[in-house]
Amino acid sequence: MLDKVFGCVNRAFEILIFVLFFLIVIVGGMQVFNRFVLNQSLSWSEEFMVYAHIWMIFLAIPVAYNRGSHIGMNIFVKGLPPRGQLILALAVDGMWVVLAAAIVFYASVVMGVAINQNSPALGLRMDRAYLSLVVGGTYLGLLALRKATASVCRLRSGEMAGGATC
Repeated sequence: MLDKVFGCVNRAFEILIFVLFFLIVIVGGMQVFNRFVLNQSLSWSEEFMVYAHIWMIFLAIPVAYNRGSHIGMNIFVKGLPPRGQLILALAVDGMWVVLAAAIVFYASVVMGVAINQNSPALGLRMDRAYLSLVVGGTYLGLLALRKATASVCRLRSGEMAGGATC
């Protein structure tokens, strides 16, 4: 059941990332067309693309983490015994949890300040731009906690007689 929930959330993030990227391409194309063909720049396009890019990046971080797509030093990990690999994976997942918590905490602090500010071209409340860090960081933290829990269960079952699981 939990796998299905995480799968649906991951798929929703992937679709949203695609939509944001598509909108960035469309708005960028409109800006180029308006600037060079109509000789008039759009006042809001650059700001839209910046905020859409921020949202896209912070939604993509947990998706990439879930896929194991972030850069790593596999040559070192592969040289460890299986138990050592599991302990290292647990440590790395723990660091991801700490990173996610820091992102969510500090983004929330910034959002508290930015709630009274508006962006110049779109008039967007600035806390909405920083909300992407909270959304992405929260999902990243949940994924990392889930992976860390799975690693702990595998460590316990390897240590216990009979291969008991959590």
